[in-house]
Amino acid sequence: MKSGLLCAVALLGLLGLKLHGAFVVQRLNNGAHEREARTEVAGQGLQSSLELEQAVEQYSAWDSTFRLLAGVALSAVLLVGAAPARADVEDVVIAVDEKGKTTSLTKEGVVRGKRLFNAACAICHIGGGTKTNQNVGLSTEELSGASPNRNTVEGLIDYLNNPTTYDGLKDISEIHPSIKAADVWPKMRSMQQQDLYDMSAYILYMNQVIPEKWGGGKQYY
Repeated sequence: MKSGLLCAVALLGLLGLKLHGAFVVQRLNNGAHEREARTEVAGQGLQSSLELEQAVEQYSAWDSTFRLLAGVALSAVLLVGAAPARADVEDVVIAVDEKGKTTSLTKEGVVRGKRLFNAACAICHIGGGTKTNQNVGLSTEELSGASPNRNTVEGLIDYLNNPTTYDGLKDISEIHPSIKAADVWPKMRSMQQQDLYDMSAYILYMNQVIPEKWGGGKQYY
């Protein structure tokens, strides 16, 4: 997207410069015509010197306008070029396990993960927050503090299969949506392990792309 914007701005600048060049040539040609016109005026008295001066001022105004446009276009290119690049979806690295294995999502993967998350989790975890406990959300920091660690895809999948309290000491499968207690949680009955993987990867992806918002819950959404 950024490269497209740069090309568009650069083309605008080139167009402005090209048009400026064309008007300069036109001005030179008109300068020659002007001299001929002055001669004709002097010889025949058909045009006034005031009309000629107005014509010269008009061409000068066009020249200044296109110089300004070229300057604006160049400034825009420099500003856009200096702006920090936003990573593409595929460039966002997501931790799969604690051994260092990583993955990345496609745009389709993000859409699928978001759809699954919204259907199964967003009722309590909108925006990565937690309605039932505002102190424990889905931010990287909070996931990392859990026991066992939940800041990887495998860690979140394990939790969705068999959830435990934040300290890992107590089973909470019957009070939190889970595969283990799918008979209690209808939305989890049709969930496959790939679905859990996609949801988990989406949660970690959102932590990467909007870390300042994800985990803040409703105050941002």
